[in-house]
Amino acid sequence: MSLTITIKYGGKTHEIALSESSKGLDLKQSIQDLTQVPIARQKILVKGGKLADETPVVELQRLKQPFLVLGTPDKNLPTKPIEKQVFLEDMSMHQLNPISNDPSGLVNLGNTCYLNSTLQALYKIKDLTKKVETYTPSQGARGGELVMALKSLFLSMDKKQEKVTPTFFLALFRSILPQFAENVNGRYLQQDAEEAFTQLINNLDNSLNIKDLFRIEMKEVSTCVALPEEEAQINFEESLKLNCHIDIKTNFLRDGILNGLSDIITKHNDLLNSDTDYQLKRTITRLPKYLTVQFVRFFWRTDTRKKLKILRRVQFPFELDLSEMLDESIRSEKVEVRDKLRKIEKDNIEVIREFKKAKKDISLTPLQQQEEDEMKIESIKTKFRDEFKQVVPSGFDFESTTENPSSVYELQAVIAHAGTSADSGHYQAFVRDDNDLEGERWWKFNDDKVSSINKERIESLAGGGESDSALILIYKGVGL
Repeated sequence: MSLTITIKYGGKTHEIALSESSKGLDLKQSIQDLTQVPIARQKILVKGGKLADETPVVELQRLKQPFLVLGTPDKNLPTKPIEKQVFLEDMSMHQLNPISNDPSGLVNLGNTCYLNSTLQALYKIKDLTKKVETYTPSQGARGGELVMALKSLFLSMDKKQEKVTPTFFLALFRSILPQFAENVNGRYLQQDAEEAFTQLINNLDNSLNIKDLFRIEMKEVSTCVALPEEEAQINFEESLKLNCHIDIKTNFLRDGILNGLSDIITKHNDLLNSDTDYQLKRTITRLPKYLTVQFVRFFWRTDTRKKLKILRRVQFPFELDLSEMLDESIRSEKVEVRDKLRKIEKDNIEVIREFKKAKKDISLTPLQQQEEDEMKIESIKTKFRDEFKQVVPSGFDFESTTENPSSVYELQAVIAHAGTSADSGHYQAFVRDDNDLEGERWWKFNDDKVSSINKERIESLAGGGESDSALILIYKGVGL
């Protein structure tokens, strides 16, 4: 009886068929045949270590996850027949398109920076990307066209080409959502990135069922201000994001979110037989794996008929703790996991420091050194995950969860806007580099121009003028 092991090598996924009696050495031999990487050079990450020759392969299959393989191929090993040599002057423009390890930029097709920045932020959400790239429409199913277009786009971005042109996706996006096809004299107008982000999530959910990854549940308690002794009314509601409301006192993200969780409304009271004020207070009863926070920076001016921007500076953290906003029904459990997680984080800091201080092996080539570093980074991440698994509630499944077991999140991506109006100015995306364990290095996506920046640049997105100001923050549960 045979079994299948999935590996990742060179940015691609491969499936290897083996017998149930196979050992680690058999898998390594199959990898050598597939990739031309000699067994002695192979590095296969298994639970933070390297695969032993005697390890039964059937144990690996039970883990149900692809295994990262690193190593440089040996040109002296038997290879496929040599392809006919192609000279530079005979190559097409597509063949000449430069390839690098930097992420792909997206070409601006005329006021499409709002969509490009949104797509870069969504691409960072790996649970969503995986669902998109493995999506296959069922026979007779409708509504999957947008997913298939996004799948093609994401697969192009996976290749890490310097520039990707999203022509087909843009055309289909405007066809399905005509509000983004508004134009004057044939020139498409700038649009709101937050609206594009929300519409994309809603439309993709029709085929992918992704809303649980973002869904926040809240309990709303309504009390009459004039009759505090009257029994409070309790309702439950859902949202795909938290709003950060900005006023003259808002200096920090926490303040703006808390402002959005309380409100005063006027409605009729039967006992008083008149309209009166009601105090609304909301607490969070479900925390999603991915937390989206929107800065409510835009407001409608009827005289100018434009969505103008609040320029106030509002600082946001790289690690966000929502414990004070949680309902009593979940607070103690989330805080308990948070405290245990913080201890693991503290212990892990020393491991990361040792990795950064370690001397480089001068006998390795730059490519071999890069592979060695990637192996160690994956090993540290796996160690952290294994320790985290020991402190989460029993039965918690890291692979399938759509919830955050703790109350803390780490920042993954930012969509920022420069200018004074939502329908003008310029949008950019800023995305954390997965290969930087400390979160110091980020990628800036200015359409097709991609550059590496540091953490301090992200802090400057707090706003305070017409320059780049954070509009959407995407956080991910720590340890997930």
